[in-house]
Amino acid sequence: MVLAYIFTFLKNAIYGTTNFFTKGLNENNLDAIDILALRFLFSFAVLWLLKIVKLIKINVGVKDVFKNTEKHKYIKPLFLAALFSPVVEMLFETMGFTMTTAVTAGVITSLMPVASCIFESIILKESTTLSQKIFLALGIIGVIYIAINTNTSSGNDTVIGVLCLIIAVIAGPAYLVFSRKSSGQFTALEITYFSCLLGTVVFNVLSIIKHLWQNDIIHYFDPYFDPKNILGFVTLSIVSTIFCTLMNNYSMSRLQASTVAAFGGVSTVVTILIGVLFLDEKLYYFHYIGFTLILIRMIGVSYIAIKKDKENVT
Repeated sequence: MVLAYIFTFLKNAIYGTTNFFTKGLNENNLDAIDILALRFLFSFAVLWLLKIVKLIKINVGVKDVFKNTEKHKYIKPLFLAALFSPVVEMLFETMGFTMTTAVTAGVITSLMPVASCIFESIILKESTTLSQKIFLALGIIGVIYIAINTNTSSGNDTVIGVLCLIIAVIAGPAYLVFSRKSSGQFTALEITYFSCLLGTVVFNVLSIIKHLWQNDIIHYFDPYFDPKNILGFVTLSIVSTIFCTLMNNYSMSRLQASTVAAFGGVSTVVTILIGVLFLDEKLYYFHYIGFTLILIRMIGVSYIAIKKDKENVT
């Protein structure tokens, strides 16, 4: 159980670095769809090769979706988990970020723990205590407080951008719930593999259509051969996608969705700290207040969850 908490913390800490590496790829003239397509293609290629040489054991694939195999009857929650994240969450989150200000994005995405509580209550029939709800609310207040105090003079909010972020907020917890639901029949590695597979198919289809429309399909793989992109793709594809998804799926097989979601503020903290350390951004008083509330949420929800688990055992 302790390992699940460690993995949840590490996953969110690593997620906090993805904006930094994605921004680096953006600066090399790669748009969001290209980054997502090549990122997941790289990730799936690594997992597929490891599977072929039998370094990892994976007993799920495309055949289980279309054929009446042993695992076909369990494929629906797995497919839904992969559909909600990476496909729906990442796609709409990326679109939403480009069409809203940082303040709006921060406020809307901070509502994800609330959505997690609702989803796990409806689908998994798992409930959170009043104390956990209070701690979750404190973390949300912390994120919103940082967002509304952040000076953002550029960019405008659009209705489509706000709707995209709302869809992303719903998709994230839905993924957590269906990942937990499918963990009884599939290993964390199999859930990760299937998520990468679906992400690879969807994002590369979108990217290919875009390149065909722009009549530059011949340059599809050029970003892989640019030395400036190597670190970004390796970090996003292997560390952020494979390792983080694997850690997340492991955690979801042992923790409630709301408990995992309570750690979401860690990525916000890491993103801001990277900006301070590497991008010459500054920390202000409201950052420290927000950080404190996020930390209290994480510790409070985790403590209550651990206490409940011990009481259930006894």
